[in-house]
Amino acid sequence: MTTYPIEPLPRLAALDGLLAAPAGRVPERLRGLAAELGITEPAADPDAAEHAVPALIAALRTTTGPRGAAVALLLGLLAEVPGERVRAAVHRGLPDYLDALAVRAARAELLALTFLLAHFPEDRGAILAATAGLPLPAGDHERLHRCLAPLDPQDPELTRIWPDPTHWRALPAADREFDRAWMAQAPAEQVRMAYHLDTRSLLAYSGAKALWAAEHGGEEPTRPDPDLRLPAAAAPDGAPAYVAHLAGLRCPTCAGGLVVDAGAVACAGCGTVFPADGGTVDLSLGAGDPHEPMTKNVPLCYSEIRSAFLRWKGTNWGGAVSVEDEDEYLRGFVRPVDGPILDLAAGTGRWTAVIAETFGAERVLALDLSAAMLRQVRAGLPGVATVRGSALALPFHDASLGAVNCWNALQSLPDQAAAIAEVGRCLRPGGTFTFMTFRPSTDPLYRVLQTAPFGVIPVALSAPEDLRTWLSAAGMRVVHQWTPGSFVFVTATRDQIG
Repeated sequence: MTTYPIEPLPRLAALDGLLAAPAGRVPERLRGLAAELGITEPAADPDAAEHAVPALIAALRTTTGPRGAAVALLLGLLAEVPGERVRAAVHRGLPDYLDALAVRAARAELLALTFLLAHFPEDRGAILAATAGLPLPAGDHERLHRCLAPLDPQDPELTRIWPDPTHWRALPAADREFDRAWMAQAPAEQVRMAYHLDTRSLLAYSGAKALWAAEHGGEEPTRPDPDLRLPAAAAPDGAPAYVAHLAGLRCPTCAGGLVVDAGAVACAGCGTVFPADGGTVDLSLGAGDPHEPMTKNVPLCYSEIRSAFLRWKGTNWGGAVSVEDEDEYLRGFVRPVDGPILDLAAGTGRWTAVIAETFGAERVLALDLSAAMLRQVRAGLPGVATVRGSALALPFHDASLGAVNCWNALQSLPDQAAAIAEVGRCLRPGGTFTFMTFRPSTDPLYRVLQTAPFGVIPVALSAPEDLRTWLSAAGMRVVHQWTPGSFVFVTATRDQIG
């Protein structure tokens, strides 16, 4: 047990209120204390956090249940306060945290304590020894191991850790070797930054999970994550599916029309010839995907990656929004006018498939910047036209699309307003634009954890009022909005032009 100097600890009215609170008031008191300590808003006293740490550590020794989990969470969040003094003060309680593990059995408390301990890689050996037998799922143990692990420049496991490293280590040997090869070629500074961002992602996920568990009984949905991979399908005979949509496609250089000439796709205006390998026409102008090597193997773990991402960013720990709910939203709200239906940033094609089943594959185009994702779409939906291109400069003529869908992707685009403007340009009057994305949590404490980076992939959470402003500027108006948790489901229609 840690021994502190014999001097009175500072009294914190907010901490006393938390420790004395009935179970139903713990969340409210926790947020009041988080605000007072400068975690969720600037503190009136700049030294409040440092001065509070000894009292929090002392409280953790004797406090259990939801209050004990709340105190451990606060200490973990204080370990992230900029500057070394607060972190050093939190670190001095390490023996107490390890002692607490031995007498806590509730899952919520264990999650909060492991979130706290994950901030101290310098004590990796002691922490892993103390946590080895905890009754937590393997994924929680693996996240803790990775947060504490030092960077190994020879095998850094960049981006191959979400939502925990176990899924990635189960990949076939050839895919693992491919990943090691691109990691070995990455510049040293890029490796260090990516490793740091990966660690931040896991810490935030662990903290968000612990906060949910502390306030909702500690249980997650028992149903397994759904398999979102599409089974391979035989390609139809005849020309690639994009050929039927050439009238709506345009040259990304001069906006001229495209034609097929001797098997190649070319611009009838400027003469530029575009690659068209494997049934996909590439209109990205060589911009490529900056994360191309990283995305090659992502489809192999897509189900686990996506489910964890929705739990974290969508506050979906209780499973309030299911895959079936997403499917039904698309079936109920995609309402195309004449013209093709674009699935923008289609990913692996899971929701492209819903649209194709509903309206016919011959009407659907899937666009993405990732060649790896489009290969998955082609394998599972060979009757759907696939186009490689940028969401910020859509390779379609004005008012050429009957409907557009952008599912779980808007938040990862580098300029959401620009992408929405492009949708408005290409959408025909009366056509629908459906999308699912995420907003910042209305809970300021959860928002601290939710807005942490998702590794090297930027994620921008958007307030619904900002989305409405961008849609209005693009000539669209919202006709339906659903905001469960931190999700934003929107259907907008294109107004009449002119």
